[in-house]
Amino acid sequence: MTKQITIIDGGPRKNMNTSAMIKSFAEGVAEGGAQVTIFRLYDLDFKGCRSCLVCKLKDRKPDVCAYKDGLTEALRAATYADGVVLASPVFFGRVTGQMESFVERLIFPWLSYDDHRLTPPQRLPWAAIYTMNDTSDNLRALRSFELLVGGYYGDLPEKVVAFNTYQVNDYDRYAMAAHPKEEKELWRAEHWENDLLEAKAAGRRMCEKIKNQI
Repeated sequence: MTKQITIIDGGPRKNMNTSAMIKSFAEGVAEGGAQVTIFRLYDLDFKGCRSCLVCKLKDRKPDVCAYKDGLTEALRAATYADGVVLASPVFFGRVTGQMESFVERLIFPWLSYDDHRLTPPQRLPWAAIYTMNDTSDNLRALRSFELLVGGYYGDLPEKVVAFNTYQVNDYDRYAMAAHPKEEKELWRAEHWENDLLEAKAAGRRMCEKIKNQI
């Protein structure tokens, strides 16, 4: 049976950095012989956890979030896939609010309020794709996010990071003096294609990891 990898796109723009990195990762997945399904959170009608606590009822069998909305299919895919990718631009040192809300809904139904254990139906490999305007390799602010999701999936992610990405295509139209156009262009010329190639390689690596778990 063909392996399934679910990609959750937490970025707001369909044709910018995060989506381009996802496309490259998906190409690597295809080269590795697996199938990929992409869910764009900004296209879905959903909110974060509503604290209905249906998932804590004594007679309820553990499953994905009981509240049915635009996120239900994505939650099920991210729970029962063979591998998962969470991709997001970094805003204020954090993933987007849509990604934070997705993670709330993904993990909370599997958290026991009897003993605080996380009991998902399976552990599986996952990767995190980050794109950011920052040029430093300082990802410490994302550590809590990775530890939370890693506790659910069973391990920390493979990280694929694109630094100093374009925020706009035409810098002459925007008041962004702190991010000079010339510096952005130079960085992009030196790094962007390599970032995309690394994303593709990470897709192939995830496929290999899944195969080796058989």
